[in-house]
Amino acid sequence: MFNLFGKRGEKVFAVADIGSGTAAIGIAHMRPDEPARVFAARRAILPLEERSEDATLKGIAEEVEKTGAQMLKEYAERAGKKARAFDSLYLIVRAPWSRSRTARASMKFESETTITSSMIGELAQKALAEEKDIDRNTLLEASVVRVELNGYPTGAPVGKKAHSLRTLALVSECNASARQYALQSVQKIFPQSEPAMRSSIRALLTVLRELPAPEDDYFIVDMGSEGTNLCAVRAGAPSEHAFISEGMKSILKRIAPSGMPEETLTLMRMLSRDQCSSAACEALQTSLAAAESELVRIFGEAMTQCAAHRRLPNRLVLVGHPDLLSWLTGFFSRIDFGQFTQTTRPFTIVTVSLPDLSRWVVPEHGVVPDAALSLGIALVNIEDRRGIRA
Repeated sequence: MFNLFGKRGEKVFAVADIGSGTAAIGIAHMRPDEPARVFAARRAILPLEERSEDATLKGIAEEVEKTGAQMLKEYAERAGKKARAFDSLYLIVRAPWSRSRTARASMKFESETTITSSMIGELAQKALAEEKDIDRNTLLEASVVRVELNGYPTGAPVGKKAHSLRTLALVSECNASARQYALQSVQKIFPQSEPAMRSSIRALLTVLRELPAPEDDYFIVDMGSEGTNLCAVRAGAPSEHAFISEGMKSILKRIAPSGMPEETLTLMRMLSRDQCSSAACEALQTSLAAAESELVRIFGEAMTQCAAHRRLPNRLVLVGHPDLLSWLTGFFSRIDFGQFTQTTRPFTIVTVSLPDLSRWVVPEHGVVPDAALSLGIALVNIEDRRGIRA
Protein backbone atom coordinates (compact mmCIF):
# COMPACT_ATOMS: atom_id res chain seq x y z
CA MET A 1 0.00 0.00 0.00
CA PHE A 2 2.93 2.30 0.62
CA ASN A 3 4.67 4.02 -2.24
CA LEU A 4 7.78 5.66 -0.80
CA PHE A 5 8.38 8.06 -3.66
CA GLY A 6 5.36 9.63 -5.27
CA LYS A 7 4.95 11.20 -8.66
CA ARG A 8 7.08 14.36 -8.98
CA GLY A 9 8.08 14.03 -5.33
CA GLU A 10 4.49 14.18 -4.08
CA LYS A 11 3.64 12.14 -0.98
CA VAL A 12 0.32 11.07 0.43
CA PHE A 13 -0.13 10.65 4.16
CA ALA A 14 -2.83 10.20 6.76
CA VAL A 15 -3.00 11.61 10.28
CA ALA A 16 -5.09 10.11 13.06
CA ASP A 17 -5.59 12.39 16.06
CA ILE A 18 -6.66 10.57 19.24
CA GLY A 19 -8.02 12.55 22.18
CA SER A 20 -9.76 11.74 25.45
CA GLY A 21 -13.24 11.58 23.97
CA THR A 22 -12.63 12.35 20.34
CA ALA A 23 -10.84 11.13 17.23
CA ALA A 24 -10.08 12.67 13.85
CA ILE A 25 -8.68 11.46 10.54
CA GLY A 26 -7.09 13.61 7.85
CA ILE A 27 -5.66 12.66 4.44
CA ALA A 28 -3.33 15.01 2.58
CA HIS A 29 -0.93 15.33 -0.34
CA MET A 30 2.44 16.97 0.19
CA ARG A 31 5.12 18.23 -2.17
CA PRO A 32 8.53 19.61 -1.16
CA ASP A 33 8.39 23.12 0.37
CA GLU A 34 4.65 23.45 -0.27
CA PRO A 35 1.67 23.34 2.11
CA ALA A 36 0.03 19.96 2.49
CA ARG A 37 -3.27 19.87 0.60
CA VAL A 38 -5.97 18.25 2.73
CA PHE A 39 -8.40 16.14 0.68
CA ALA A 40 -10.39 14.64 3.54
CA ALA A 41 -10.79 15.50 7.21
CA ARG A 42 -13.36 14.74 9.88
CA ARG A 43 -13.56 14.59 13.67
CA ALA A 44 -15.88 12.32 15.65
CA ILE A 45 -16.81 13.14 19.26
CA LEU A 46 -18.16 10.60 21.71
CA PRO A 47 -21.39 11.57 23.48
CA LEU A 48 -20.42 13.51 26.61
CA GLU A 49 -21.55 10.98 29.18
CA GLU A 50 -19.97 9.11 32.09
CA ARG A 51 -18.11 5.93 31.09
CA SER A 52 -15.15 3.87 32.23
CA GLU A 53 -11.69 4.31 30.74
CA ASP A 54 -12.01 1.03 28.85
CA ALA A 55 -15.43 2.01 27.49
CA THR A 56 -14.02 5.37 26.41
CA LEU A 57 -11.13 3.75 24.58
CA LYS A 58 -13.40 1.24 22.88
CA GLY A 59 -15.69 4.05 21.80
CA ILE A 60 -12.78 6.05 20.39
CA ALA A 61 -11.49 2.97 18.54
CA GLU A 62 -14.92 2.43 16.97
CA GLU A 63 -15.05 6.07 15.90
CA VAL A 64 -11.58 5.81 14.36
CA GLU A 65 -12.66 2.83 12.27
CA LYS A 66 -15.92 4.46 11.23
CA THR A 67 -14.38 7.84 10.49
CA GLY A 68 -11.42 6.27 8.72
CA ALA A 69 -13.67 4.33 6.36
CA GLN A 70 -15.62 7.50 5.59
CA MET A 71 -12.38 9.42 4.96
CA LEU A 72 -11.04 6.80 2.55
CA LYS A 73 -14.25 7.03 0.55
CA GLU A 74 -14.27 10.82 0.66
CA TYR A 75 -10.61 10.96 -0.34
CA ALA A 76 -11.18 8.70 -3.35
CA GLU A 77 -14.13 10.82 -4.48
CA ARG A 78 -12.49 14.20 -3.95
CA ALA A 79 -8.98 13.34 -5.19
CA GLY A 80 -10.24 11.40 -8.22
CA LYS A 81 -7.35 10.59 -10.55
CA LYS A 82 -4.95 12.21 -8.06
CA ALA A 83 -5.72 9.54 -5.45
CA ARG A 84 -2.71 7.37 -4.66
CA ALA A 85 -1.40 4.82 -2.22
CA PHE A 86 -0.31 6.17 1.15
CA ASP A 87 3.33 6.86 1.91
CA SER A 88 2.97 7.22 5.66
CA LEU A 89 0.59 7.27 8.61
CA TYR A 90 0.96 9.38 11.75
CA LEU A 91 -0.82 8.79 15.03
CA ILE A 92 -1.06 11.86 17.30
CA VAL A 93 -1.91 10.97 20.90
CA ARG A 94 -3.37 13.60 23.24
CA ALA A 95 -3.76 13.90 26.99
CA PRO A 96 -4.70 12.07 29.11
CA TRP A 97 -3.43 9.15 27.03
CA SER A 98 -0.03 10.79 26.59
CA ARG A 99 1.99 12.55 29.28
CA SER A 100 5.19 14.49 28.64
CA ARG A 101 8.13 15.83 30.60
CA THR A 102 11.55 17.29 29.89
CA ALA A 103 14.75 15.31 30.58
CA ARG A 104 18.11 17.10 30.88
CA ALA A 105 21.73 16.02 30.87
CA SER A 106 25.05 17.82 30.47
CA MET A 107 28.78 17.19 30.17
CA LYS A 108 31.92 19.30 30.46
CA PHE A 109 35.20 18.91 28.59
CA GLU A 110 38.69 19.58 29.90
CA SER A 111 39.50 21.52 26.73
CA GLU A 112 37.56 22.95 23.84
CA THR A 113 36.07 19.98 21.99
CA THR A 114 34.37 19.55 18.61
CA ILE A 115 30.76 18.50 19.06
CA THR A 116 29.55 15.44 17.16
CA SER A 117 26.09 14.02 16.57
CA SER A 118 27.05 10.89 18.54
CA MET A 119 27.86 13.06 21.59
CA ILE A 120 24.42 14.63 21.42
CA GLY A 121 22.77 11.22 21.00
CA GLU A 122 24.68 9.72 23.91
CA LEU A 123 23.80 12.66 26.14
CA ALA A 124 20.13 12.39 25.18
CA GLN A 125 20.21 8.70 26.13
CA LYS A 126 21.78 9.65 29.45
CA ALA A 127 19.02 12.21 30.06
CA LEU A 128 16.40 9.55 29.41
CA ALA A 129 18.14 7.02 31.65
CA GLU A 130 18.31 9.50 34.52
CA GLU A 131 14.60 10.32 34.32
CA LYS A 132 13.48 7.84 36.99
CA ASP A 133 9.75 8.53 36.67
CA ILE A 134 9.60 7.33 33.06
CA ASP A 135 8.27 3.83 32.42
CA ARG A 136 10.25 2.49 29.47
CA ASN A 137 7.43 0.06 28.67
CA THR A 138 5.05 2.94 27.90
CA LEU A 139 7.52 5.24 26.14
CA LEU A 140 5.92 7.01 23.18
CA GLU A 141 8.78 9.22 22.02
CA ALA A 142 12.01 10.87 23.13
CA SER A 143 13.31 13.71 20.97
CA VAL A 144 16.01 16.33 21.50
CA VAL A 145 14.36 19.76 21.57
CA ARG A 146 17.31 21.94 22.57
CA VAL A 147 21.10 21.78 22.54
CA GLU A 148 23.26 24.24 24.46
CA LEU A 149 26.96 24.88 23.93
CA ASN A 150 28.72 26.77 26.73
CA GLY A 151 25.30 27.56 28.17
CA TYR A 152 23.87 29.05 24.95
CA PRO A 153 21.30 27.37 22.69
CA THR A 154 22.33 26.57 19.14
CA GLY A 155 20.36 25.14 16.25
CA ALA A 156 23.40 23.62 14.51
CA PRO A 157 25.76 22.31 17.20
CA VAL A 158 27.52 19.58 15.18
CA GLY A 159 31.02 20.65 14.17
CA LYS A 160 31.21 23.56 16.60
CA LYS A 161 33.65 23.65 19.51
CA ALA A 162 32.67 24.07 23.15
CA HIS A 163 33.73 23.47 26.74
CA SER A 164 30.29 22.19 27.74
CA LEU A 165 27.33 20.45 26.13
CA ARG A 166 23.77 20.23 27.43
CA THR A 167 20.71 18.57 25.90
CA LEU A 168 17.03 18.83 26.68
CA ALA A 169 14.75 16.05 25.45
CA LEU A 170 10.98 15.89 25.31
CA VAL A 171 9.98 12.50 26.70
CA SER A 172 6.40 11.26 26.35
CA GLU A 173 4.64 8.20 27.68
CA CYS A 174 1.47 6.62 26.32
CA ASN A 175 -1.23 4.79 28.26
CA ALA A 176 -0.75 1.11 27.35
CA SER A 177 -4.44 0.42 26.72
CA ALA A 178 -4.80 3.58 24.65
CA ARG A 179 -1.81 2.58 22.52
CA GLN A 180 -3.27 -0.88 21.92
CA TYR A 181 -6.75 0.35 20.98
CA ALA A 182 -5.40 3.19 18.81
CA LEU A 183 -2.97 1.00 16.89
CA GLN A 184 -5.55 -1.73 16.31
CA SER A 185 -8.14 0.72 15.01
CA VAL A 186 -5.86 2.64 12.62
CA GLN A 187 -4.33 -0.56 11.27
CA LYS A 188 -7.79 -1.83 10.36
CA ILE A 189 -8.18 1.25 8.17
CA PHE A 190 -4.58 1.30 6.91
CA PRO A 191 -3.61 -2.40 7.13
CA GLN A 192 -0.22 -2.08 5.44
CA SER A 193 0.90 0.81 7.63
CA GLU A 194 3.26 1.12 10.57
CA PRO A 195 2.16 4.37 12.18
CA ALA A 196 4.66 6.90 13.47
CA MET A 197 3.46 7.95 16.92
CA ARG A 198 3.77 11.49 18.22
CA SER A 199 2.44 13.33 21.27
CA SER A 200 0.17 16.34 20.81
CA ILE A 201 2.58 18.49 22.83
CA ARG A 202 5.34 17.68 20.32
CA ALA A 203 3.08 18.73 17.45
CA LEU A 204 2.20 22.00 19.16
CA LEU A 205 5.79 22.81 20.16
CA THR A 206 7.07 22.05 16.65
CA VAL A 207 4.54 24.35 15.00
CA LEU A 208 4.94 27.21 17.50
CA ARG A 209 8.71 27.23 16.95
CA GLU A 210 8.18 27.58 13.19
CA LEU A 211 5.68 30.46 13.21
CA PRO A 212 6.84 33.65 11.40
CA ALA A 213 7.37 35.55 14.67
CA PRO A 214 8.03 32.78 17.20
CA GLU A 215 7.99 33.51 20.90
CA ASP A 216 10.67 31.94 23.08
CA ASP A 217 8.63 31.99 26.29
CA TYR A 218 4.99 30.90 26.62
CA PHE A 219 2.67 28.76 28.69
CA ILE A 220 0.59 26.06 26.98
CA VAL A 221 -2.91 25.11 28.18
CA ASP A 222 -4.18 22.21 26.05
CA MET A 223 -7.68 21.20 27.15
CA GLY A 224 -9.31 17.94 26.09
CA SER A 225 -12.55 16.25 27.07
CA GLU A 226 -11.17 14.46 30.13
CA GLY A 227 -8.32 16.71 31.26
CA THR A 228 -5.87 19.50 30.55
CA ASN A 229 -2.17 19.45 29.74
CA LEU A 230 -0.06 22.40 30.93
CA CYS A 231 3.51 23.13 29.87
CA ALA A 232 5.77 26.12 30.47
CA VAL A 233 8.14 26.80 27.56
CA ARG A 234 11.22 28.86 28.36
CA ALA A 235 13.82 30.00 25.84
CA GLY A 236 12.11 27.83 23.25
CA ALA A 237 12.31 24.58 25.23
CA PRO A 238 9.63 22.81 27.29
CA SER A 239 10.37 23.14 30.96
CA GLU A 240 7.71 22.40 33.60
CA HIS A 241 4.75 20.09 32.93
CA ALA A 242 1.48 19.42 34.75
CA PHE A 243 -1.73 17.53 34.05
CA ILE A 244 -5.11 17.95 35.73
CA SER A 245 -8.28 15.92 35.27
CA GLU A 246 -10.40 19.03 34.74
CA GLY A 247 -11.44 19.22 31.09
CA MET A 248 -14.31 20.13 28.80
CA LYS A 249 -16.65 17.42 30.11
CA SER A 250 -16.18 18.25 33.79
CA ILE A 251 -16.55 21.98 33.13
CA LEU A 252 -19.82 21.42 31.27
CA LYS A 253 -21.04 19.26 34.15
CA ARG A 254 -20.18 22.03 36.62
CA ILE A 255 -22.11 24.70 34.78
CA ALA A 256 -25.09 22.55 33.72
CA PRO A 257 -25.23 19.45 35.96
CA SER A 258 -28.67 18.39 34.76
CA GLY A 259 -28.38 19.58 31.17
CA MET A 260 -27.31 17.78 28.02
CA PRO A 261 -23.62 18.57 27.38
CA GLU A 262 -24.19 19.00 23.65
CA GLU A 263 -26.95 21.53 24.31
CA THR A 264 -24.70 23.39 26.75
CA LEU A 265 -21.97 23.59 24.11
CA THR A 266 -24.49 25.02 21.67
CA LEU A 267 -25.45 27.70 24.19
CA MET A 268 -21.77 28.45 24.81
CA ARG A 269 -21.24 28.94 21.10
CA MET A 270 -24.25 31.29 20.88
CA LEU A 271 -23.01 33.26 23.90
CA SER A 272 -19.59 33.70 22.29
CA ARG A 273 -21.31 35.20 19.23
CA ASP A 274 -23.70 37.40 21.26
CA GLN A 275 -26.59 35.53 19.68
CA CYS A 276 -28.22 34.27 22.87
CA SER A 277 -30.59 36.23 25.13
CA SER A 278 -32.97 33.49 26.30
CA ALA A 279 -33.63 32.52 29.90
CA ALA A 280 -31.45 29.42 29.35
CA CYS A 281 -28.53 31.62 28.34
CA GLU A 282 -29.00 33.87 31.34
CA ALA A 283 -29.02 30.82 33.61
CA LEU A 284 -25.87 29.54 31.92
CA GLN A 285 -24.08 32.84 32.50
CA THR A 286 -25.03 32.70 36.17
CA SER A 287 -23.69 29.14 36.42
CA LEU A 288 -20.46 30.12 34.69
CA ALA A 289 -19.87 32.92 37.19
CA ALA A 290 -20.57 30.54 40.10
CA ALA A 291 -18.18 27.89 38.79
CA GLU A 292 -15.27 30.23 38.13
CA SER A 293 -13.97 30.46 41.70
CA GLU A 294 -13.53 26.68 42.00
CA LEU A 295 -11.97 26.48 38.54
CA VAL A 296 -9.55 29.28 39.45
CA ARG A 297 -8.49 27.20 42.47
CA ILE A 298 -8.02 24.00 40.41
CA PHE A 299 -6.02 25.62 37.63
CA GLY A 300 -4.19 27.82 40.10
CA GLU A 301 -2.85 24.75 41.92
CA ALA A 302 -1.51 23.37 38.62
CA MET A 303 0.06 26.72 37.77
CA THR A 304 1.65 26.81 41.22
CA GLN A 305 3.33 23.51 40.35
CA CYS A 306 4.65 24.88 37.05
CA ALA A 307 5.77 28.16 38.65
CA ALA A 308 7.45 26.55 41.66
CA HIS A 309 10.92 27.78 40.65
CA ARG A 310 10.18 30.53 38.11
CA ARG A 311 7.11 32.57 37.33
CA LEU A 312 5.22 31.67 34.17
CA PRO A 313 5.55 33.52 30.85
CA ASN A 314 2.76 36.03 30.24
CA ARG A 315 1.89 34.62 26.82
CA LEU A 316 -0.60 31.74 27.16
CA VAL A 317 -1.22 29.48 24.15
CA LEU A 318 -4.73 28.05 24.48
CA VAL A 319 -5.97 24.91 22.71
CA GLY A 320 -9.49 23.60 23.29
CA HIS A 321 -12.95 22.95 21.89
CA PRO A 322 -13.91 25.86 19.61
CA ASP A 323 -17.25 26.38 21.40
CA LEU A 324 -15.40 26.89 24.70
CA LEU A 325 -12.49 29.00 23.44
CA SER A 326 -14.21 32.36 23.83
CA TRP A 327 -15.15 31.71 27.45
CA LEU A 328 -11.79 30.06 28.22
CA THR A 329 -9.98 33.09 26.79
CA GLY A 330 -11.83 35.34 29.20
CA PHE A 331 -11.31 32.93 32.07
CA PHE A 332 -7.53 32.60 31.69
CA SER A 333 -7.06 36.33 31.13
CA ARG A 334 -8.52 37.03 34.57
CA ILE A 335 -6.49 39.02 37.03
CA ASP A 336 -6.57 36.03 39.44
CA PHE A 337 -3.81 34.31 37.47
CA GLY A 338 -1.52 37.36 37.43
CA GLN A 339 0.13 36.11 40.62
CA PHE A 340 1.80 33.35 38.58
CA THR A 341 3.18 35.43 35.70
CA GLN A 342 6.56 37.07 35.27
CA THR A 343 5.05 40.57 35.21
CA THR A 344 2.28 39.80 37.77
CA ARG A 345 -0.16 40.96 35.08
CA PRO A 346 -2.88 38.72 33.56
CA PHE A 347 -2.02 36.30 30.78
CA THR A 348 -2.10 37.43 27.16
CA ILE A 349 -4.11 34.72 25.39
CA VAL A 350 -3.15 33.32 21.98
CA THR A 351 -5.07 30.66 20.08
CA VAL A 352 -3.91 28.65 17.07
CA SER A 353 -6.33 28.45 14.13
CA LEU A 354 -6.17 27.12 10.57
CA PRO A 355 -5.10 30.48 9.01
CA ASP A 356 -2.05 30.48 11.31
CA LEU A 357 -0.97 27.19 9.75
CA SER A 358 -1.34 28.19 6.09
CA ARG A 359 2.41 27.74 5.46
CA TRP A 360 1.94 24.00 6.01
CA VAL A 361 -1.77 23.20 5.62
CA VAL A 362 -4.23 24.18 2.87
CA PRO A 363 -7.66 22.48 2.70
CA GLU A 364 -9.14 21.55 -0.64
CA HIS A 365 -12.51 23.13 -1.40
CA GLY A 366 -15.19 21.80 0.94
CA VAL A 367 -12.73 20.35 3.48
CA VAL A 368 -12.65 21.88 6.96
CA PRO A 369 -10.00 20.34 9.25
CA ASP A 370 -10.18 21.62 12.82
CA ALA A 371 -7.22 23.28 14.54
CA ALA A 372 -6.12 20.18 16.45
CA LEU A 373 -6.03 17.94 13.35
CA SER A 374 -4.38 20.73 11.35
CA LEU A 375 -1.58 20.87 13.93
CA GLY A 376 -0.88 17.19 13.29
CA ILE A 377 -0.85 17.72 9.52
CA ALA A 378 1.47 20.72 9.94
CA LEU A 379 3.79 18.60 12.08
CA VAL A 380 4.13 16.02 9.30
CA ASN A 381 4.95 18.76 6.77
CA ILE A 382 7.53 20.39 9.03
CA GLU A 383 9.21 17.10 9.90
CA ASP A 384 9.34 16.14 6.23
CA ARG A 385 11.07 19.43 5.39
CA ARG A 386 13.59 18.72 8.15
CA GLY A 387 14.21 15.21 6.86
CA ILE A 388 12.58 13.51 9.87
CA ARG A 389 10.87 10.40 8.56
CA ALA A 390 7.98 8.38 9.90
